[in-house]
Amino acid sequence: MPIAPLDRLFSMNLRSLFLLLCFAPLAYAQGPTVVGIHGFQFTINGNPTYTAAGGFPSADPNLQGTLINVRAVQAIFDDANYPNGGSRAHPYTSNTMGQVFWDYPDGPWDPERNVREFLAALPEWRRAGILAFTVNLQGGGPPDGNYGEKEALQPQLNSGFDPHGNLKPAYAARLRRVIDKADQLGMVVIVGFFYQGSNERIELSPGDRYVREAIKQGCTFLKDLPYRNILIEINNETNPRTYKHPILQPEGSLDAVLLAQETVQHQIPVSMSWAGGIMPSGSRGDAALRAVDYVMFHANGETPEAVHETIHAMKRWTGYDRPLLINEDGVSTFNLQAAIQEHVGWGYYDNGLSNYRDGFQDPPVNWKIDSNVKWVFFEQVARLTGSPAPARPKYEDNSLPQITVSGLKAGQVLKGRNWIEAIVTDNDPRWPIKRVEFFIDDKPYSYRLRAPYLLNGQEWWDGLDVAAGYHVLRVVAYDMRGPRFTETCSILEIPFSLER
Repeated sequence: MPIAPLDRLFSMNLRSLFLLLCFAPLAYAQGPTVVGIHGFQFTINGNPTYTAAGGFPSADPNLQGTLINVRAVQAIFDDANYPNGGSRAHPYTSNTMGQVFWDYPDGPWDPERNVREFLAALPEWRRAGILAFTVNLQGGGPPDGNYGEKEALQPQLNSGFDPHGNLKPAYAARLRRVIDKADQLGMVVIVGFFYQGSNERIELSPGDRYVREAIKQGCTFLKDLPYRNILIEINNETNPRTYKHPILQPEGSLDAVLLAQETVQHQIPVSMSWAGGIMPSGSRGDAALRAVDYVMFHANGETPEAVHETIHAMKRWTGYDRPLLINEDGVSTFNLQAAIQEHVGWGYYDNGLSNYRDGFQDPPVNWKIDSNVKWVFFEQVARLTGSPAPARPKYEDNSLPQITVSGLKAGQVLKGRNWIEAIVTDNDPRWPIKRVEFFIDDKPYSYRLRAPYLLNGQEWWDGLDVAAGYHVLRVVAYDMRGPRFTETCSILEIPFSLER
C-alpha cells in the first residue's frame, strides 16, 4: 500500500481534529442559561420570562412567559459561490433590487467578520430586553423579494448541510460560538435548519433520506453541546409550495418533528414556523402542529388587528396548553404590542438593503442599532421590559420622507378639539409611504395606512384618552424600499401640553 505524503497526512489530521472539536460530545457541565416550557409559558432557568424572578422587575405583566426575538438568520451566513458569485465583481441579478453582492463597503465578504460583529452586538440587544433571536443553517432570502423567486433555487449557495445532509464543520463552529455567547448573556437561540429556496441544496432521495440525515446530524450536534438555551425550528414557513422535499411540506412535517424530537431525546424543544394556513382536522399537517413542543408562526404583512385574529385562530386550532411564538413579522411595534397583549412572543424582521446599515437580513449586515427603524423597535422593547433604552443613532438619508405636523407646534398648549395631521412628503417615486405611526410619551397610540394621517384617526382630536399635562408626540413615517418587506423611516418628535 502506498504511503501518503507527509503534508497530506498533516492536512488529514487537522481536518479530523476540526471535525472532532465541532461534533464530538463534550464532557463539561451545562451552560448557565436553560430555556424551558411550563404550560403556555417559556421559562429561563425555571422562571417565567420577563418577571422579577427572571431579572425584569419593571416589565409589562403581559410579557410574562413570552420571548421577544429578532430575526438574525444570517448570523452564520456564507456563500460557497463567493467570489465567483455574490461579489462586487461578480454580482447576482435581482429583478427588483438591482445587483446583489455581499462585499463590505471597506472590503470583501468575510463570514468570520460577520459572526464576530454579530457577537459583539448581542450585549446591546440584551441590555434593551431582547431574550431570543433566530439563526438558520440555510439563512434566509437576502434581498427583498427573494430574488430567486422566478426560479426554484436561490442563486447563493448558503447551506450548513452538504448535498447528502452532512453538517458542515465551518457552519457548526460558527453556530456553536453564537449559542455560547447567547448562553453567557442569558439569551435563547432559535436554530433553524432549512429555508425555502435553499432546501434544494440537499439532494432529492428516496424517502428523503438525505434530509432525514441532515435533521439527525443537526439535532445530534445541538444535543451534544453543553448548552440548553436552544429552541429548534426545523424549517422556515412550512407550506406545500416552496419546499421540494416531501418531509418539509405540511403532509410530511410530522415525520420531521418526530425524528427531531427522538434525536434530541426531548432535551431541546422542537417546532417549525408555520405558514400553511389552518390544516383540516385529522390531516398529517394538523398532527404535526399538535406534536410540536411549542407553536411557531409568522405574521408578515398583517395589521395589528389581524395579528390579534391570527393568534386567536392559532390558539383555537392548536390549543392553549403550549407557548405560541411569532418569530417573523415586520418592523411595526404596533404589531409587537398586539402580540404581547395576547401573551405571545413576537419576532422583529428588518430585511435591509445590503448597505451595511439598514436591516438584519441582507448581507453585509451591520448588527448594531444604527438605523431609525432598528432604534424604534429596540426603544419600544426597552420600554416594555423596563430596560435602558439605546441611544438614538445619527441617521441621515436624503431620500427619507419628510414630516410636518399641521395643528401642533413645539411647546403648544392644546385645549378642546384640534385638527392634528401629519403631512408626509415622499421623496422616493418608486416606493410609496407604507404607514404613519403616532406615539405619545413613547407609547404606541394610533396608526394610519393612508393619508390623511390624522392623530387617532380623528378629524378633530379630542385627547380624551390622554391625561392633562406635559406630553411628547412622536410621528414615525415608514417608507417602502422593496416590493415586500424592506422599510426605512423618518422620526419627528414634538413636545406639547394638554389642558382640560
